[in-house]
This record gives sequence, C-alpha cells and structure tokens, in this order.
Amino acid sequence: MSMVYKPVGGAVIGVTIPIAIEFGAKGARIGATAEEPTKGYKWSGVIGTILGIGEIGVAYAGHTKKIGWPSEKEDVGFMAAMGGAKLATGVSILILDELRKRALYAFRKGKRIPISEEGEGGEGLEREMTPTSELVEEI
Repeated sequence: MSMVYKPVGGAVIGVTIPIAIEFGAKGARIGATAEEPTKGYKWSGVIGTILGIGEIGVAYAGHTKKIGWPSEKEDVGFMAAMGGAKLATGVSILILDELRKRALYAFRKGKRIPISEEGEGGEGLEREMTPTSELVEEI
C-alpha cells in the first residue's frame, strides 16, 4: 500500500506545476508581440512538455540503473508519474491553445432564455443556458 503514495503524489505535482505556471504567467507566450498577442506557444505548455520528457527520461535511466537516483521502485514510479502528468498537461495546453487559435474550440458562454412570459407579477424572468445544462436536466 505504501508504494502507491509516491506515484500518486508525483502525478498530482506533475499536473499542478504546468497549471500553476499558466496562472502565474497569465497566459504569456513565447514569441508573442504587442501586435500579435496570440502568436507563439504558451510558456506553461512548453515547460510542462520539456520537463515531462526529461523526468520520464530520468525515471527510465533510474529503472535501468544508468544513474544512481531513482533506484528504488517507488522513486522510479514517482518520477515516471510526475513526468507523464507534466507531459500530458503541457501537450494538452498546447493542443487546446492551437485549436482555440484556429477557432476549432471555444469556451462557450451560456445564452439567456426566458422562463416565463411577462405579466402576472413577473418581470420577464430569465435563466442562463450552458452547454451542459441539457445533460444536467436530463440526469
């Protein structure tokens, strides 16, 4: 049971770091200019991808005993989980950003629809429809 804690911790750290970089950098990009603020790639995606590849390499080197640390199974699992989570998060940030730039993906805001007609004491009540509200109502 104790062998589970390090890989789980590594995965949590691996996802948290690229997201924390994204919030800290406020969406900053490599190669962006004042004229073209959406040019280039997000720092968080690039850093997450590079660190992820490096940490997976360290885990592999430790597993094959080419380096001294990580040598224990749970330490190798920790590095592999952290690297895999950083790699997946970094690549996801880069892919979603590219799709958003090409207008193939967008965060949709809900639209307001009337619930009842004006009259009878109501002042035209409205509610916000979100993309998931139909599914939630069905459930």
